[in-house]
Amino acid sequence: MLDQKKNAMKPKTRTALDAVRPYKWRIGLTYALTFIEDLLELSYPWATGVAIDGLMSHDFHHALPIVFAWAARASIGCFRQMYDTRVYTQVYNDIVEDTIIRQRTAGIEATSVAARSAMSREFVTFFEIDVPVVITSLIHIFGSAIILFWYDMTIGALAALLFIPVYLVNKVYVRVTSRLNQELNDQLEKEVVFIERYKREEVREHFTAVRNWRVKLSDAAAFNWTIIEVLSILVFIAILLRSTVLPESETGDIFAILVYVWRLMEGLDHVPTIVQQLTRLRDISRRISQGASLEDVSEAIEETEPDEKPL
Repeated sequence: MLDQKKNAMKPKTRTALDAVRPYKWRIGLTYALTFIEDLLELSYPWATGVAIDGLMSHDFHHALPIVFAWAARASIGCFRQMYDTRVYTQVYNDIVEDTIIRQRTAGIEATSVAARSAMSREFVTFFEIDVPVVITSLIHIFGSAIILFWYDMTIGALAALLFIPVYLVNKVYVRVTSRLNQELNDQLEKEVVFIERYKREEVREHFTAVRNWRVKLSDAAAFNWTIIEVLSILVFIAILLRSTVLPESETGDIFAILVYVWRLMEGLDHVPTIVQQLTRLRDISRRISQGASLEDVSEAIEETEPDEKPL
């Protein structure tokens, strides 16, 4: 009986994803629209190449694919951007409200709760901004690579070679950013305390520490990006030389190939930022999830009350 009461009093954790789950279909719609937009954008180089070859031979009908793709993407993008704001502002309100009530009920200090409430804005921003960036980057990277294989197997293989060093570099980068983000978030949780004390030396030391952790994160991202960029330059030169000697290649085809290479490399440029944000959000999610919900606490209190009222 005593063990049951102890188990009842043990706080149940609630992840930040629990607050997002009621909106999964609405969020899913925003991602589906983003996916369609990216596919349409992926067709731009091919459609432009077709238009170039068609216009050079005075066949204006070949310009229709790029006009249709551009108009369709603009229409979908306009609706998605207005819809996104309505969805994610409500998600943020739910997360921050739940975080404050649940963690204060669990006895967590107001200063830590205030810092974590501010961090929850980043959690919502991840779903609103970063996930679409991930979707776009993946489509640019793998979609472009597949299309390059379609144009020429050698060009596709050269582009795919970039994936190996990118994977190895970012495997190390994940470990580095995980440690740095944990240290940064630890420091940010203390910010309200220093603001309340408003002692100049403490405030200066706090923001100096925050700056140092952000600089270290930026330096790590810069090294990651530079390595990928140097390798991308070498691969691009090799693909450029290959595309100029392709048999029966037309001007539009060479243009499309080079644009797809640029798209692939643009997607790889986003990898350090995406990895850094993912590791930061993993740490923030852990902090937001601390504490039991109001329902859990109420249930625990009821279960630990004596079965019979005292005389």
